[in-house]
Amino acid sequence: MPLAAAIDLDAYDEDVAAVLRDFNVQPSPDTDNSTDPKPSILVFVGVADSSTVIDFDAGLVTVTALTVERLRDAIVEVLLTQIDPSVIDARTAQDFGLVNNTTRKPFFWQQIVDHKGKPIEHVWSAEMFAEYLTTGIVNRNGRFRVDIRMVDEHKDIAGGKYIQLAQAAGRKHDVSVPLMMAIMETESSFNPLARSRSNALGLMQIKSTTAGRDYFSIIKGYKHTPSASYLYKPKNNIEVAAGYLQILQTRYLSGIKHPKKLQYAVISSYNGGAGNLWRSLDRKGNKTKAVARINKMTVRQFYRFLIQRHIRAETRSYVRKVVGRQQKYMYLASD
Repeated sequence: MPLAAAIDLDAYDEDVAAVLRDFNVQPSPDTDNSTDPKPSILVFVGVADSSTVIDFDAGLVTVTALTVERLRDAIVEVLLTQIDPSVIDARTAQDFGLVNNTTRKPFFWQQIVDHKGKPIEHVWSAEMFAEYLTTGIVNRNGRFRVDIRMVDEHKDIAGGKYIQLAQAAGRKHDVSVPLMMAIMETESSFNPLARSRSNALGLMQIKSTTAGRDYFSIIKGYKHTPSASYLYKPKNNIEVAAGYLQILQTRYLSGIKHPKKLQYAVISSYNGGAGNLWRSLDRKGNKTKAVARINKMTVRQFYRFLIQRHIRAETRSYVRKVVGRQQKYMYLASD
């Protein structure tokens, strides 16, 4: 099942829990002492005593099983899978889908290559690689385990799947495509089944009760709270995110004059909310006073304020990451 809020590692088999500890799953400093997974991590508890942990950020797939035979089966499963909500039930994530009628390629096509450096597409090539990975493997603590590294450029390949969706939504809502791609990478590392402790879902980590509801009431013109299955679909998720970014820049953050400062404000508010931005600038959270203060700052001063003095540590770090990652997507700005 996909990891969710307040995960109790004791609820997992020891091998899965050990892997999650290896992935540095820790309590968040902004919450209580619950154990919170990163949205970039996805856990599949397979049938027949196997489990798979995928870290989309680190580019690492870890597979464990009770027997070598089942380990090989589980490796083949993940190599040929489609991590696609139209194939997999995102709420249970118990089974990998093995067919994509559109692309005819596995989800990790080119992101994972075999021991000969070749992309894995067919059952026979996946089985050969699985046999290679498990030759001479040693049982440790009653389980067999294999770590599969993705290629160095795995994020570029993963992100490329969603560029056209981001371009279409960006044009529709007049939102920067480099900004959208940088947010997507920061939020989920391109894990389409990402889920946070606060129940933010999908590639752009949309919360149905906030951004989702705003999108439908303001953009679509009627009250509606989108379902999880709706938001797990990449096209819907990116569309809702673009609409919400438009709402932020034209409504919630109206009055900020300089376009660059407005973009910085959008980034911080996408993560921490507009209210926390105002409270960072004015003790009582007065928007008028906060906007006036922003407009008096230089672009550089405002950026430094956000990364040093925003009231949420998570948002300070978030702004740095998104602004830094935008640069590699700037080639999309003129498309």
